[in-house]
Amino acid sequence: MDSRPLLKETRKLRAFIDSKTFEDLLDAGNRLAISILRYYDSELLDFVRSPFKTKYDELKKIVEYQLKLDSNSEIFSIEIIKGETRDSLLFSYKMKDIISIAQRIYKREKIQKSELEKIIYVFVQAVFNRSEESNVYITDEEVLLKNRLWFESHFPGCSLNIMSVEEASIFLDLLFKKNGEYYVSSGYALNKGGWYWFSMRLKLPHYNVGDEMLDALAYRFYYALMALDEIGIQYYTGANNDTMDNMLYHFNYLISLITGIFDNLALNTNKSLGINHRPILRVSLSNKNGKDFLKKVREEDEILREHIHSYVEFINLIYSFRELVIHREGLSKTRFENVDSNGKWNANFIKISEEIKQKIDLCGDKRDVYNPFTKWGVYQIDDEEFLLEPYHFSIQVLTRLREFVDEYLRLLGYPSFIENQKKKDDDFTRILKSFEKYHLGF
Repeated sequence: MDSRPLLKETRKLRAFIDSKTFEDLLDAGNRLAISILRYYDSELLDFVRSPFKTKYDELKKIVEYQLKLDSNSEIFSIEIIKGETRDSLLFSYKMKDIISIAQRIYKREKIQKSELEKIIYVFVQAVFNRSEESNVYITDEEVLLKNRLWFESHFPGCSLNIMSVEEASIFLDLLFKKNGEYYVSSGYALNKGGWYWFSMRLKLPHYNVGDEMLDALAYRFYYALMALDEIGIQYYTGANNDTMDNMLYHFNYLISLITGIFDNLALNTNKSLGINHRPILRVSLSNKNGKDFLKKVREEDEILREHIHSYVEFINLIYSFRELVIHREGLSKTRFENVDSNGKWNANFIKISEEIKQKIDLCGDKRDVYNPFTKWGVYQIDDEEFLLEPYHFSIQVLTRLREFVDEYLRLLGYPSFIENQKKKDDDFTRILKSFEKYHLGF
């Protein structure tokens, strides 16, 4: 989803749930679907779902809306009954127009009942957002996600905030954090430091407390998770000069933390493998600065060296950003707004060179079918101008980093702390298991 001011104001937010999506995900035991539904009674969320006969108690706890029809079988209102409260919302859209939109979306004249229902949900969401534009609709229906910007700029032509379940799990977590709540699961929260510590431990299971250099690595990763969420909060506060500056502040810090993590790994390797390379400034995972050191790593542990080499494009990419952030001209920023036949959207961007864009490609970047930019946040204007959306880029970077670091620690011979900890029966382990099973966010 593009950047929009969903977190600009603190208020109770309506989360409209696509019942069929969640029924299917519960059938598959999807962790995120289970976790989201546990917040049905949150003080910050007002859940409502589409009419659907479900076998799951998790869905039954959420109120269904009902569509009221007139004598011509036109929908004239949406009714939500919660306890003794009855809300009735005027539905002013005509079925012939909804059918016309369905035909446009599905690119054929004959529309099945189930297909028409999906388009009706879009118009229900438009009604929900009539007075408050930060309500969200959570669905994994591909046809709706692919066309979400089109709906907003054409018909019904208003803010809809259609999110996938994965996007919603991250957004809802940021909503809670914006309001000072760090939930392990619904009804149970930690302080801020505790939340990020458990998150870090689960993402780096082979980190074990005790080694000075690896403890430093763990805290850098812990702070990197904080920085990511701060970038995310700015992303969902909308694109403007203030959010751009706040986003870049945390993004610059994130880059320095990641290169610090690379240095921690290199220094630990220098010691644990008995390499004792000098000077220390040349103990690096960078091919440029650590060429001789990496040769010695290969001599001592070829498998570890191959692991480093398999992430060489990723490592080089991060060091390229470090050069810009710390040693050179810094990052050039811009707020970009796009309007075309597919819809209107805007975001804060960093300007990047073609060289950096190519390095991102080598990291496995690919087209995002739901967003106007790639999975790693790249948007290409023409053959010479490339933009980078910091939040989506940062998510991919930390995803790649945790894979690289944890496997690196395993190859160094460190056992899985998480695997051993789960054998215990204490408060720490119970929180750990609950966090793993039910937490939202990255």
